[in-house]
Amino acid sequence: MANDTAHDEHYGRVDDPAGAILSALGDPATLTIDDLAPADEFHLGGAAATSAIIDALKVNASDRVLDIGSGLGGPARRIAATTGAHVTGVDLTPSFVAAATALSGRLAMSHNTEFIQGDVTQLDRWGPGVGPFNAATLIHVGMNIPDKKAFFSGVHGLLAPGGRFVVFDIMLTGDPTEIAYPMPFASRLDNSFLESPSSYVDALTGAGFHVNEPVDQTPLARDAAASTRAASPPPVSLATVMGPGFATMFAKVGAALSAGLIAPVQIVATR
Repeated sequence: MANDTAHDEHYGRVDDPAGAILSALGDPATLTIDDLAPADEFHLGGAAATSAIIDALKVNASDRVLDIGSGLGGPARRIAATTGAHVTGVDLTPSFVAAATALSGRLAMSHNTEFIQGDVTQLDRWGPGVGPFNAATLIHVGMNIPDKKAFFSGVHGLLAPGGRFVVFDIMLTGDPTEIAYPMPFASRLDNSFLESPSSYVDALTGAGFHVNEPVDQTPLARDAAASTRAASPPPVSLATVMGPGFATMFAKVGAALSAGLIAPVQIVATR
């Protein structure tokens, strides 16, 4: 993964993300996962994309799910709320882990979600007893991982036989030198590790997975963005946790999508 300090500086721009979100919402007495979604579903397509991931996971209340790079915990909570599965999230950014834990507590979801601070590229160092998991997710995280084959091998080792691994990443579909930075996932080209869908398939296959055909989720992401624009602005957004520079970064994502340089792609792999 890119340098830990650079990673924390890029993602950890707000010291207390949970406090910022709750303050913007007016610290309501009742809170739902949909109230939080504009800020904690930190990926293209938001909650709609997470729902597509849940459909692909095919898990139920007896299953354990690993959410790799869990951020503020939005996808983990939606998976747990929808399926009843227990979800363990791991993320490198300490403020995100603290916020995810606090927000799950506010939603009375501490019993079926938990969050761990750790480097997802060092899964083999977590020690015995962590797995096996029945399924795993990787949502807009692979762009920060340089050696994807080694990483996928680590995920393979944490899954039970037949376990499903759903990857939903921004992937490379054009000339990487034409992409303007900073992006939400990287401040510069040299700490961005975008790769093509075919490279992901090769890395997953090399790690021992059986891999389904990649699905370009650009239409889903565009529909979700259009729905957001048509509605009244929510009191929270990704800018709440990424700071005032987020608008510029998001605009660069939109430009790269429109130019055909990148695409949000979902891949389902089975152990």
